[in-house]
Amino acid sequence: MSIESYKVMFVLTPPLHPNSGGVQMSTCKLGRHFISMGHEVTVFSFAEKGHSNEEPMKLVHTCFPGGQKNIKNLELLEDTLQNFKPDIVINQMPYEHDIGEILKANKAYLLLACLRNTLYSVRANLDNYICSVVPKPVERWLHNPLGRQLLLLHHKRRHAKNLYRILDTYDHFIMFGPPNVEELRYFLPNFKKQKIKLIPNSIPSVLEKVPRKEKRLLWLGRVACKQKQAELILPIWEAINGQLPEWELDVVGDGPDLDLLRNEASYKKLNRINFHGRQIPDAYYHRAAIFFMTSAFEGFPNTLIEAQSYGAIPIVFDSYPVARWIVEEERSGYLIKPFDVDAMASRILEVAQIGQRAGIAEKVLKSARRFQVDRVGQQWQELFDAEVPKHVAAFRSAEEAF
Repeated sequence: MSIESYKVMFVLTPPLHPNSGGVQMSTCKLGRHFISMGHEVTVFSFAEKGHSNEEPMKLVHTCFPGGQKNIKNLELLEDTLQNFKPDIVINQMPYEHDIGEILKANKAYLLLACLRNTLYSVRANLDNYICSVVPKPVERWLHNPLGRQLLLLHHKRRHAKNLYRILDTYDHFIMFGPPNVEELRYFLPNFKKQKIKLIPNSIPSVLEKVPRKEKRLLWLGRVACKQKQAELILPIWEAINGQLPEWELDVVGDGPDLDLLRNEASYKKLNRINFHGRQIPDAYYHRAAIFFMTSAFEGFPNTLIEAQSYGAIPIVFDSYPVARWIVEEERSGYLIKPFDVDAMASRILEVAQIGQRAGIAEKVLKSARRFQVDRVGQQWQELFDAEVPKHVAAFRSAEEAF
């Protein structure tokens, strides 16, 4: 079946490199899939360097420092819009209002904003937020119930203004799934529902059947104590490794706290734990029987659906709303009360000792098929076909009236 083809432009602030972050990875995956569907794709990045070659996507990037705060870079964005003449612009950085103003002012296209994180990132991680943004002399006054409540109220009001501005600027706000709508309602109880479209992240494919699994536990991600809570990996492994003498733990990823974890594991003489650094993850997903996550919050974690696509059984803290949408409790994985290390360890131990893990893994594969790129791509195509003609017609009418 032939489909209508469009000119699509993504806007980023970081470099276009799939291994440098979740937004960059999703942009590359989605851009390549759009091209396979017959669309023409250009990516505009405000980063001067650090890009990878992602042909056949076209890349335009800035040459001046300062990113979106430099007027010359914003002028280049305007020139690119005029030269490329996109039918659709997808801004992956909608909180950057300088970019939004340029996109709105030059609007002759369907203008979409994408949410790439949970709206509850501060609410779910308030202590770290206090430490990172509050001056030291004031910080101690906020580490109490009243101080936390006041800071959360301040954040709620400020974030509500940002979200209202996004909804006013863009034709639609693309969110991952129903849990994000509940997050939005917390900040803006009376938002316009027609502004919201739900399209999840995607994975290229899902295995037809569960591969042969080894007795291996996998943690994969950015090795950082903030957000990812990588410091919990070792106490979880300490609690179970004596009862799982045939199992090994693979820690895959790089980050600021990798050496700290390595040194602590060595000091504690923890055996059968392997730190691999940053790697292409497929082989690790393929052999892992269990995948666990310790994150304090996530937007839509690619690693979680990637692990599911290989039949690795996920066990994750129920610390962000999308987790309970991706993981169907006791069907396609397990949710653990945040941040109960003992409960996490007990569940891992229980699943590791189940004789019929393959049956659970089959359900995991089935669940992951919701996020295959062909299905997700179809959702994007349906949005394009429904909305682009209306916006092009409205723009032409406005031009004629002018």
